[in-house]
Amino acid sequence: MKKVRTRFAPSPTGFQHIGGFRTAMFAWLFAKANNGDFVLRIENTDQARSVNGATKYIIESLEWLGIDISEGPSYEDLKSIDEYWEGAPELNGNYGPYIQSERLTKYQAMAEKLINEGFAYRCDCTPEMLEKERNEQMARREMPGYSGYCRTRNVSKDSSHIVRLKLPGQFSISFDDSVRGHISWENPPLRDPILLKSNGSATYHLASVVDDTEMEITHVFRGEEWIPTTPIHLFLYDSLGIERPIFSHLSHILGVDGKKLSKRHGAASLNVFREEGYLPEAILNYITRIGWSPGEGEEREIFSIDELVKIFSLKGLSKSSGVYDVAKLQWMNGVYLREISLARFNEFALPLLEKEFVNFDRSKWDLVAPVVKDRLKVFNEIPQMVEFLFVENLKRDIDQITSKKIDSEGVRKVLEKAIEKIKNLNDFSIKSLELAIKEIPDELDLKMGPVFIAVRIAVTGKKATPPLFDSMFALGKDKCLKRLEETIKLL
Repeated sequence: MKKVRTRFAPSPTGFQHIGGFRTAMFAWLFAKANNGDFVLRIENTDQARSVNGATKYIIESLEWLGIDISEGPSYEDLKSIDEYWEGAPELNGNYGPYIQSERLTKYQAMAEKLINEGFAYRCDCTPEMLEKERNEQMARREMPGYSGYCRTRNVSKDSSHIVRLKLPGQFSISFDDSVRGHISWENPPLRDPILLKSNGSATYHLASVVDDTEMEITHVFRGEEWIPTTPIHLFLYDSLGIERPIFSHLSHILGVDGKKLSKRHGAASLNVFREEGYLPEAILNYITRIGWSPGEGEEREIFSIDELVKIFSLKGLSKSSGVYDVAKLQWMNGVYLREISLARFNEFALPLLEKEFVNFDRSKWDLVAPVVKDRLKVFNEIPQMVEFLFVENLKRDIDQITSKKIDSEGVRKVLEKAIEKIKNLNDFSIKSLELAIKEIPDELDLKMGPVFIAVRIAVTGKKATPPLFDSMFALGKDKCLKRLEETIKLL
């Protein structure tokens, strides 16, 4: 049995959103599950649309997710497209270069082979000729496409030309997709597609077949949008007598509104998710579960990376579109946050707090860090939650301190009682604070809720913060008293 080799072959034409990395995750998981290799190849044949920094973003994003790359662009590969940076991983491999713009001679040689064997031809039709032909076809209500004018013209290789694949007028072709089963075409509506452009660069059709063949890729994972043009790739494999890889055409990811995933659904680039404080293992877990299931009887949502590798199989891939729900991702990230160690939590939290607050006090943070960790969904929620600890001029949601259950006079009495209770405490601890404040409702004939809200807003400024008594303890006795007195004046 051949060694499993999968690839992720993104185009550096922009910073892919989170859905774009799902293909990489599936390809990597399958390779890992079968002791195979996972290859990164940069498909930058469309030089005009390539974005500076996009290759660096792809490599760093895969590293951040914990996806180890078996083979990929070397330092020389990266330097060839001016994408080398200090600290870049030296990937390398035996099938390079792993940058398509460095493989042009391979594509040109294959195009010549196809021409010589009668499977392709040169075409020197100008854009104006093609536009005229298209307009005439449209006027006749025909399906637009190249007419094959240059098929028998023997266009000179010395002239400006492109290379087209010579598809049969009548043919049938089929393959077995690991996601969708058997797919077949009888005379697919394709008109001699371009393989090589006039500048000598290859289109995806030719480049992907050449590269997957030379890199010995056994399994190709790609989006379902490639299914209509798969006959082109199959015809190339068959014409050249090359063994086809196994294709897995992945279903689309939709937003909760049922439309194709986009930025309006919160599907920003992976950098945004990193900045907002998502854990890489939560991202990987969540995105893997869109369009893949672990099997009948397994109802868990949370899997470690090792568990995913162990149970991943092609049978679990779904041909139905999956739904991306940012609320569910946040929930899952919160689950992971509660499971990580406090030391790792602080690796993310401390730089954020030190950047946010001039008066950041590590000793105060350490008192609330454990309870904050258990209440977070993403790291970016931290500054708002603990702002009260590190600011002098506290802004309070004072309009929320009163309600139908308690008026401003009632709030004043609660705060005065709280001051009295705190001043009388010999032991300023979480437990003693809790016991003292819980006496106030009975003494003032009030419900517990309005009392806690009044005290919470007075000392922290907000209705929603870490647990009240942990917050007060971290704030300290003197500051709690000061803020209670300030709030009475505001009332």
